[in-house]
Amino acid sequence: MHSDQPIQHAVILLHGLCGSGLEMGSIPKALRKNGCAVIELLIPNYSAGHVDPDVTPHWEDWCAVVDSEITRLKANFKTVSICGLSMGATLALAVASRSTEAIAIVALSPVLRYDGWSIPWYQHLMQIPFFLGYKNWSHKEGEPYGIKNFDMRRRVANALKKDGVAAVGAAAIPARQLRGAHLMMAYVRKSLKKVKTNILVIHAIDDETASPKNPELILEKVSSEMRKVIWLGDCYHIITVDNEREIVTNETVQFLMKNIEMHLKDISYRELNNHSPLKDRRG
Repeated sequence: MHSDQPIQHAVILLHGLCGSGLEMGSIPKALRKNGCAVIELLIPNYSAGHVDPDVTPHWEDWCAVVDSEITRLKANFKTVSICGLSMGATLALAVASRSTEAIAIVALSPVLRYDGWSIPWYQHLMQIPFFLGYKNWSHKEGEPYGIKNFDMRRRVANALKKDGVAAVGAAAIPARQLRGAHLMMAYVRKSLKKVKTNILVIHAIDDETASPKNPELILEKVSSEMRKVIWLGDCYHIITVDNEREIVTNETVQFLMKNIEMHLKDISYRELNNHSPLKDRRG
């Protein structure tokens, strides 16, 4: 796309739970280079720095923010797509199960259950204190921070210690946000058949947070006409900044650009067929 042409295509980026745009790595820059407007959404009681410690969020409110942004963008752009990482990918699926306004979804390391190899067996019991009224605790992130690359992991650990947030997300996730995430995951697991948007899933085989069962369930259940999965062999959960980050960026951009092209061709074809036929002027 030429830089002097008006930008006609928007991509919403959804980072992980209590994270920031840092998690998306080089994807924003690559999308802009390909002529897309990039919208890095900050969602109340979801995004880092926008969490009220006294509020227990509803995942429907997170969806409502994305839905509202899609509506706003549709008034100004020919297409809107969504690219989400981790719980952001799950949020994208939740939105797509209720709306077909986005033409494509890229789900990076989607989480339908916390069932990766680093998740302790008692993880599901961590919701019990919440039900008993103990809501002001947090789950602290620890090694390997979703990253297989040792040097990157060391830098992330230092950033988390210094700033409380890094390319892997926040140093700790409050129980209230975790509760919202669990409810959203349960909804998405039951609603995958309602997803009709074309989808690309990119997932690490050794993902320590979400096992390969997560993308397998998505690909099996969604109703999307185009569905594709790419497996990575040298990453953990935060694939956007790990060893195979260039593959992730390239495949994400290629998939979105292909869907934009397909959508525009479909519009042209439909417009051509909708023209009134020429009247027969013989006789």
